[in-house]
Amino acid sequence: MTIIPKQPGFYPFYDPYRGSDTLNYPRKIGVAVSLGVFYVLAQYYSLPDKMAFFRQYCWVLGIIISTSMMALYISTDVFRHSLKVMDEFEGDSDIRNQIVDTWFSDRWYLLTGLGLGTVNVTVSHLLGIPADFHATVFSLVTIYFGVFLSGFTAGMGLHGIISIIVLYLRFAPNLRHSLNPNDPDGSGGIKKLGDALWFFGMSIGAVAVLVSIYMFGVQWAFVYKPYVQVIFLSWLAFPYIVAISVVLIPGLALRRQVSYYKKDMANTLKQEEAKIYASYKRFDEKEDEIIITEKKS
Repeated sequence: MTIIPKQPGFYPFYDPYRGSDTLNYPRKIGVAVSLGVFYVLAQYYSLPDKMAFFRQYCWVLGIIISTSMMALYISTDVFRHSLKVMDEFEGDSDIRNQIVDTWFSDRWYLLTGLGLGTVNVTVSHLLGIPADFHATVFSLVTIYFGVFLSGFTAGMGLHGIISIIVLYLRFAPNLRHSLNPNDPDGSGGIKKLGDALWFFGMSIGAVAVLVSIYMFGVQWAFVYKPYVQVIFLSWLAFPYIVAISVVLIPGLALRRQVSYYKKDMANTLKQEEAKIYASYKRFDEKEDEIIITEKKS
C-alpha cells in the first residue's frame, strides 16, 4: 500500500494542491469570471424585459460574485505567506497546525458559504424582490440563485477572515519573546503579517463597496417599511464591520505584543546602563595604581 504524504501548507478545496503546485492565476481568473458570467447570462436571457437587467443592477451582482471569488483566491495566497512568516518565529507549531486543520477545513468553508448564502437570500426576500423578476419563474429562480451564489462566495471569505483572527490571536501572545529588533522591516519581522491584515481588509472593503452599489441600485419592493429599512442598513454595514474587524482585532493584538517587547527592552537597557554606570563609579573613585593592582591580582 502506497501512502501519499500530506502536502504541507494550506490547500482548501477551491485551490487544491495538484501535481507540484496549486491552480495558476489564469485558471483562478477563469473560475472567478465564469461564475459571474454564468449568472449574468442566465439572468439576462431569463428576463422578458431586457432593460430590467440593467435597471435592477444584475450586472453588478455578477461582478460581486466574480470579485468575491477572486479576492478569496488572492487572500489564500497571501495567507500562505503569512503562515511562512509565523514559521520563522515559532517553527512548526503543533497548536498552529491544529488551528489550520480545524478552522480552515473544507467542511467549515462549505457550511459558512451555505449559511451566508441562505441568509443573503432571506434578506433579499425580506427587502422584496423587484416586480421585474416576477415576470417568469425562470427569472425569479435565477435572481435567487445569483443572490445565493454571491452570499456563498462571500461566506467562504468570511469564514477565512474569522479563522485568520483566531489564528493571529493565538500567535500574538508569545510574539514579545521572538521579535527581532535588527530586522530590516523596522517592525521586528512582523511587517508582512500587518500588511496581510491590511490586504484582507481592503479586499473585503472592495466587495463592500460593490454590495453598497448593488443594494442602493435595486428597486426593493418593501424598503419603505421601517423594519425593512433596519435590515437594509444592517446588511449594508455588515461587510464594512468585517473589513474593520480583520484589521483592528488581530492588529491590536500584534501591536500590544510589540509594545510589551519595547517595554522589556527598555527595562533591560536601563539595567545594563545602571551596571555600566556602577562599574564606572568604582573605577572613578579609586586611584589608577590601586585599580591596576586589583586587576593584576
